[in-house]
Amino acid sequence: MLGYIFFAITVLFYVGLALFTASKPSLVGENAMGYGLGLAFFGLGFAVSSLVLTITLITTGKVSWVANEAEWRTTIVLVAWLFVVLTTFFCAIFKWEWHSDADNTYPQFLHGLAVGHGLVWIPLLWLVACFLSLNTSWQANLSLIVLKSSFFAALAISGLYSGGLLLGYVRDSARQSEAEMARRKEQENQWHQQTLDFIASQKPEDSILGLLVHTNQFRENDIRQAALAKIKAHPDWEADILALLKNEHWYREVYTFLDGNRVTRSREFAEALNQSVARLAGDVVDNIQNSNNLQPWSFDSYGISELLRAIDEQFGEQGVDFRPNVRKLQQALKTTPPERFRDVTFNATHEVDAWLAKQNR
Repeated sequence: MLGYIFFAITVLFYVGLALFTASKPSLVGENAMGYGLGLAFFGLGFAVSSLVLTITLITTGKVSWVANEAEWRTTIVLVAWLFVVLTTFFCAIFKWEWHSDADNTYPQFLHGLAVGHGLVWIPLLWLVACFLSLNTSWQANLSLIVLKSSFFAALAISGLYSGGLLLGYVRDSARQSEAEMARRKEQENQWHQQTLDFIASQKPEDSILGLLVHTNQFRENDIRQAALAKIKAHPDWEADILALLKNEHWYREVYTFLDGNRVTRSREFAEALNQSVARLAGDVVDNIQNSNNLQPWSFDSYGISELLRAIDEQFGEQGVDFRPNVRKLQQALKTTPPERFRDVTFNATHEVDAWLAKQNR
């Protein structure tokens, strides 16, 4: 009895979906929203009720004629349900909504079957097989050829349709991925050119500060070289950079430059750099104690990696002992934070620990 009830509910949603899409809808404004909601209602209703019907047929042994082994029988029947539901729903969609005949992303036969009332006759084949399976006496009186022909025809056609949907989805995903990659590449090229234009607009009387960020050794070579050329066009560029390194607000910006770019006044820079490490330690403590958002990456932008590389590659042999101030920085990074951030360990802590360990070998 339960099988007949869900069969009747499935048929109601099936007929409702067919009638709902019988005439061309108005796909403008609120009408389009209403049409979409209607498709969702009838499509979801058909999917759920037909699934319950399918499960009922399987659990009551009504589809034993599909295959001898229970595992195969269950798999085939559930796959048939899935294919029929997908075919029914997308036939309803593609009947009135199709990109264009010139766009071959989705195979054209999907639209052809939708226009050819595939929404009606493809699930009907499956519904006939389900209805005849509900009564074992009907199965006994009918030739299994009729029952199997109806079921497997629905399975084959809906399987082909579902395969077309999968192919279209793969093509569409690939096309969207290519379009996104092209968009990102175009955006990167635009940013790249904007950076070059900004560097080109700088004059010797302008501040060096805005150019330093573009001089890191890992920057694109054309941008880096253009920024270095502009910096060195300043009459006394090393003195300007040294002044920024001694400045309590801008010293961290100089770390980017010193990571990979050599200076001639090495001793002066080494001393100023060492003093800046102590200043950095104080800023880190202040940030930890007063911040309302501490994350492992909170100090990644402080230039600590660049600072340590600059010491190793350029200033380690200048007779300046950086270790005491780097230890201050190490302790600063381990400052006790507010209670809610007690479990946070900063990425920079590992870098500083590793640097000091290397110095003590």
